[in-house]
Amino acid sequence: MKKVLLHLKPRALRDIDDLVRFVARFPRGKPEQARGRILGACVRLQDFPRANRVGVRRRRSRLELRRYGAHQFAIVYAYFPPISSRPWGIVSVRAVRHWRTENVFFGVREKDDGSVVPTMLRCR
Repeated sequence: MKKVLLHLKPRALRDIDDLVRFVARFPRGKPEQARGRILGACVRLQDFPRANRVGVRRRRSRLELRRYGAHQFAIVYAYFPPISSRPWGIVSVRAVRHWRTENVFFGVREKDDGSVVPTMLRCR
């Protein structure tokens, strides 16, 4: 299997922190377990990044957003396949929402400036 980098956008990191605080407000909430489930799901996306269908295509940026369900959370991500100048694919996690959000793609409009620096790397 080819190498795929995982990149977490700043918005996704903020969303994870917000969701962990949300889970912590409940008497039986387990915030660190929620954080582990979200991050574990992000890492699993590296194995089969195209397994989920494209949910939204942004017209201007031509960005294709996909959704991956992980327990009570929805991970919104984009997959950039390998190209000749970059022989690895990139899974870019754009947002993390609660699964009951009406439209998980709403408001996910961050541009890619071309300087994707991986937050985590998993080699095979």
